[in-house]
Parts: sequence; C-alpha cells; structure tokens
Amino acid sequence: MKKRLITIILIFTIFLEGCWDQTIYERTGFILQVGIEPSNNNLLITYTDPVVEPKSKEQVEVIYDSKENLLREFREDARKVSSKMLEAGKVQQVLISDSIAAKGINNLLEVFERDPTTSIIAYVAVVEGSPRNLMEKAQSFGDKPRPAFYIHQLIEDNIEQSYVPDTQIHRFTTTFFSPGIDPITPMVKLQYDKGKGIEVIGSALFSEDKMVGKIDTNQTLLLLSMMGKAKKSVYVSKHFENPGYNNGKRGCAIGIRKVKRKVNVYLENNTPIADITLNFDGSLNEMHWNAIPDVEVRKNIEKTLEAEIKKSCEQVLTYTQKIDSDPLGIGDIIRAKYNSYFENVNWKNVYPSVKFNVNVKLNISDHGVIN
Repeated sequence: MKKRLITIILIFTIFLEGCWDQTIYERTGFILQVGIEPSNNNLLITYTDPVVEPKSKEQVEVIYDSKENLLREFREDARKVSSKMLEAGKVQQVLISDSIAAKGINNLLEVFERDPTTSIIAYVAVVEGSPRNLMEKAQSFGDKPRPAFYIHQLIEDNIEQSYVPDTQIHRFTTTFFSPGIDPITPMVKLQYDKGKGIEVIGSALFSEDKMVGKIDTNQTLLLLSMMGKAKKSVYVSKHFENPGYNNGKRGCAIGIRKVKRKVNVYLENNTPIADITLNFDGSLNEMHWNAIPDVEVRKNIEKTLEAEIKKSCEQVLTYTQKIDSDPLGIGDIIRAKYNSYFENVNWKNVYPSVKFNVNVKLNISDHGVIN
C-alpha cells in the first residue's frame, strides 16, 4: 500500500508546474529614502539607493524629478535612468517637507499602504526645509554613515530618549483613520550653525493629516509622557541658580528612569474633563556641587520641578487645543466611554473646550555616585 501511494505521488509531481519570482541582488537597486516636496504645481520627488560598485566614487545614487504627481509614476520613470531595477521594500524613511505637510500627507503615503512590496515600517518625518537639499548635503558628511542609515539611527536613538515619537507609515495611517486622535511625527532639519549634520528638532503636530504646529524635544518628552509613551530620558530645567559660582553655569538636569501615567476622562455638564496624573522617577544628573545632601533641600527641588513640569504640560496642552490637534486621543477615549455624546458633536469644535487637570509627582531617588 505504501509503495502504491509513493508511486502515485511521484507520478503527480511530474505533471505539476511551478514558478519562481526571482530577484537577483546584484541587479537590484534598493530605494532607501524617499523625499517629497512641492515644485510649482507638481511634486519634487527624490529617491536614494546605495551604490555597491567597487570602483564607484559615490556611495549613494540620487534620482529626482519634478514632473510627476504620483510616487509610483516617478519610480517607473526612475527605473529608466537607474542602471538597476529599483525596488522599495527597504525604504528607511519618507521625508516630507513642512510646506507640503501643511497641505496633507496621507494621500502621499497611499502607495506604501496599497503595494505589498513596499515598506510600511519606514519612518515618516517632516523636514524643516527641502528634503532633496537635506539628502544631497548628507552625502558630503564623510564622518557619517550613508544618509539613509544615518537618519534612521538618528531617529531611532531619539525615540529611545523620548525626544521624538515612534511614527512609522502604518502607525501614521492607523492614527489618521482612528476618530478622536491625531498623528504626530518626528521633525528634522539640516544644521547650519552647529557644524555639518542633521538635527532632530522635535515633533510635527497634525490635525487629521495636515501639519498644524510643532514642538521642541523637551515639549515632546512631556507630550509623550502624557500619552503614556515616554521612555527613559533627561529633563533639563534652566531656572536653577548655582550659588557661590559665577562661571555661567545654571539650571539642573534630571535623568528620568520611568514615567507612570494615569488618565481619567469624563463629562461634566456636557463638557469633557481630563485628569492627567504623571509620576516621574529619576536622579539628579547635574546641578551644583553638594546641592542636595539635605532631605528638605531635595524635597524643595522636587516641588519646584513638579510645578515647572506641570506648567509646561499645561502650555503644551493649551497649544494643541489652539491648533486643533488631539495627539493624546482624548476624543478617542470619549468615543469609547460616551459614544452617543461623541456621535452627536463635532470633536474638532469640542476639543478646544476640554478642561485639563494636570498633576505631577517627581521622585528624585538618588543624586549621583559621589554623595
């Protein structure tokens, strides 16, 4: 019986046909970056892919055009110029100029959402200025890796420090299509006054898919804390004096190890109220020597910083209400808890009237190796 079964299987395999969609590495150009910015009434789209030819002087091939209005159309035109078959499955980041981000970007990401051969885990970042200029200048940074890997690592490291949000294409799209919450993305720019390099400057805030404002890295840390997404970081306060010294040093730095967040959203007389409690645990990284050996002095520093952080959080929230951006997803919480209320209001009109109550607790658990 076994021999008969094996014979039947072998006979069937003779008549089976198969195919292999082969991709030869040596003949493929892997697009690593996509830059998008306006050019007259068209899009200026820039692609970069690595050059692996041993005798080539350049490490990166840059292709750009301003005649097209579709990313896919541009890729097909770029294939007519590049010596290799360009593929987008390894894209590291999509860099969008702030001027075009203000007009809406979700439709620009459509090709990544629809085509399974493209990367949806690439970072979305807004560039202050021209992505093409940034990508071209980055090639001249001899002390940096290839531009795509340099920017990727730069964004990734700052995500770990809670200076920018972790916004990949699929995260942006998911947030955009979720009622009652708005996306945020990292924001970068070329350094002109601090040497050659690319600088992370904070976050771009969106209302739906249109960029409506921006905040710096310190404000991003506080916003991510209120969103429950903050990791370890450093909070810098510039308001502490250093008594006994006149060398220009002032302020203090707190190393944040952990942030616990609690949010309670409810309705009171048809007005949404959000109580936000933040508990920071950290250490005093820098202030002035022998600053807090006394418990009472340390408690005073904690209280002072708690008040400062609370005020800064309230300023960030007020700013988001002013620009009609709800990155915390207060509307999403209202939708889940009070769906009938949410369905009968225009959340964009309601969000500016949300009342926020912020409570901050800071615990300085230690103040250095040498006490």
